[in-house]
Amino acid sequence: MIVADIQKSSLKEQRLQFIRNHQQAFDVEPIYPLRLFEDFVMGVEGDCTIEASCKIELDKLIASRFMLFFKDQAQEWQNYLAQSLAFFRQVENRVGVKLYYSLLQQFLGDNFDFSKLEVLSAGIDLRTNLADSSVKMHIRIGDYPEKLETAFLLSDGAADGNYLSGFVNLIGFYFYFNGKSEIEIYAEVREDDFFKPETINQVWQNFPKSALKPLQASNLFFTGLSKANNNPVLYYCLKNRQDLMNYFRLNDTAERVHSFYQHQDILPIMWVGTAQQELEKTRIENVRLYYSVFQSAEVQKLWVLGKRQEAKGKGEEKQVYLTSLGNAIL
Repeated sequence: MIVADIQKSSLKEQRLQFIRNHQQAFDVEPIYPLRLFEDFVMGVEGDCTIEASCKIELDKLIASRFMLFFKDQAQEWQNYLAQSLAFFRQVENRVGVKLYYSLLQQFLGDNFDFSKLEVLSAGIDLRTNLADSSVKMHIRIGDYPEKLETAFLLSDGAADGNYLSGFVNLIGFYFYFNGKSEIEIYAEVREDDFFKPETINQVWQNFPKSALKPLQASNLFFTGLSKANNNPVLYYCLKNRQDLMNYFRLNDTAERVHSFYQHQDILPIMWVGTAQQELEKTRIENVRLYYSVFQSAEVQKLWVLGKRQEAKGKGEEKQVYLTSLGNAIL
């Protein structure tokens, strides 16, 4: 019991260290409510993934962006939702902050079937101007057509349900401190479907070659659709973050971010988000980069094993470790 408690405490400290390392590397100021988010992260029991991201706009770096993904095998989704909303309500305690949950409330309704929920995350996207800051939540559902229909209706024309219903499982909600709220619909294609005729005919024919090239190194592709984004954001999940520079011509600010994370003990995968127009340029000036760590006792053991095999240079055993790590995460 004592050993388990010590291990649990150690994992929580690692979550906080990951967040603090990101803050220190990119001179993140302690903007409200960053400390409340840290407390929220430390209060989560069980397995989780912590994601840190940077949004680059020309030479401007926005780095106060973090998400927590609930990954606990107990899948007590209703409790996780309540815990996330409790954090949001804490954020509202400050004068001048008002969050409106109407979009989320309409989506959930009165009798939401939590057995259909597959992923839940909560996070922050902070700015020095308090009104521009936001808290956010992502909900992934499976085989729940009535809720997909609700999400499309709430998107107010940003996403066409007649065309996209077979490609959507993930919905994002964004609550700004000035009372504004947004919903984002994520259309996705998995690696197994990349080269199916129906995918080529229905999806890829709408994109230029510059947008398709990164698929060679990806296992998942998203398009983020919302009223707020005139230019839909394309998201690529790279199987190996080492491939980033091979497929994306980044500016110096983005390269600095990626250089830091090349030397961190984090997951090998990463996400990249940018508009189609950026991919057609000689250099990408506006981009989002996402890096993450997965916190669980099982993965911690596998991670140590992988580091040992890496030090010994045993390729075959290291591959077994990577496979096991992937299974533990998924």
